[in-house]
Amino acid sequence: PEALEEVVARRGSDVAYYLRLGVARGGPLMAQLAAYGLWLTASERAELPPEQRRAELRRTEQALIDSRPSARLPAAAVECMRAISASIEASATGKEVAAALRVEADTIAAEVTASEAALAVDLEAWLAQPQDRPLTLLLHGGQGSLVAGQLGAGLVALSRMHAAGRDLRLFLTEGRPYMDGARLASWELRQAGLDHKIVPDSACAWLLQETPIDAVVVRGEWVAANGDTGALLGARALAQLAAAATHRPRVIVVAPAAAIDGATRDGAAIPSELRPARELASYLADTPVRASDALVPAADVIPAGLIDSLVTDQDGGS
Repeated sequence: PEALEEVVARRGSDVAYYLRLGVARGGPLMAQLAAYGLWLTASERAELPPEQRRAELRRTEQALIDSRPSARLPAAAVECMRAISASIEASATGKEVAAALRVEADTIAAEVTASEAALAVDLEAWLAQPQDRPLTLLLHGGQGSLVAGQLGAGLVALSRMHAAGRDLRLFLTEGRPYMDGARLASWELRQAGLDHKIVPDSACAWLLQETPIDAVVVRGEWVAANGDTGALLGARALAQLAAAATHRPRVIVVAPAAAIDGATRDGAAIPSELRPARELASYLADTPVRASDALVPAADVIPAGLIDSLVTDQDGGS
């Protein structure tokens, strides 16, 4: 907490390693990193014979996909990069392949940034201001650049609303095991000057009973054809609590169009992912607590019936 550390990736396998480690989180950010990772590998292996070069790219593609299987966007980015290399690599030199992949990686990064900007506008439009009190939101997971890259839709929307003088009351879940709230999301909200209170995820039922919450805002990582949505661990429980609350808040899922996968039938088909057991104990104290054993899923699936609004960057916004 409170320490900004930089790591260096010189090739795609480095990127895959850091993604597995959890250094970067959030589908939009991981998609950009995966794309640039493939470009790094192509650049490093440009002088290899064509067959060896292609084999190295295929291995790196699979390593990047396998690094975070519960997020749709990294795999989608790899698919775009694979299509570019497949279309030219039969006749192109290694340097030409690398150059084409760099152009595609830049395109993916630009598209993600444009997507997040559009999502911010759409989200702001969906967060209507109550007449007699602050707009009260419960945020689950990161909202800014730490999950999205150049900018994050949630943080942009909230910052715009704050700058416009809208009265906001923000609560942020502190989610175990990785302390995404206190370590990451809260840090970004503070940098933006947005006052908020951190709430343990185990206290969200109490909060929803005690405080009229207007909306629960969650980032969607993988949206199935029927609307079931993979999201940060704890999202399903939060949506279920919201459905049972006396003052029922809307559950708003924010997801780029690229996260919507028509080939994924429903939530049961969204890949599951287990994180290393060490994450459960790593941030409880300066000295990690030894856990005898742990089961640490990375993501939840929110049933479509518990989602009130799916905010996307497609025409129409939701």
